[in-house]
This record gives sequence, structure tokens and C-alpha cells, in this order.
Amino acid sequence: MAHDINKKIERLKDVAIGRCRERIEQAACKAKELLNRPKPEGPKEGDANYPQPSGVTSFLKKRHGL
Repeated sequence: MAHDINKKIERLKDVAIGRCRERIEQAACKAKELLNRPKPEGPKEGDANYPQPSGVTSFLKKRHGL
């Protein structure tokens, strides 16, 4: 009986590891697709439509290069 339970536990571990590997492979493929996708063209810094950053950090970076 204990041997039977151990077999079932090992089988469940194998199934779980297999599913994890599948998910990791899917995530890797999705990441490759996202990296290879061309970046969308949008307003660039300095354009009239470019949203001007507001906030202390942006101010310090622009003013003092911090």
C-alpha cells in the first residue's frame, strides 16, 4: 500500500513538473515575440504632442541631471 502511494506521488510530481516546463516554454516564446515586435511609433520627446513629465523627480532630472 505504501509503495502504491509513493508511485502516485511520484506520478503527480512528474505531471506537475511537465506542466511547469510547458508554461516556461510558452512564456519564453511569448517573450521572444514581444522582443522581436517592432516598437510603435508615437510622439517623441520634444514634439508638441509629447506629454511633458511633471513631478519632483522629473524636475530634478531635467534641471540638475539627477
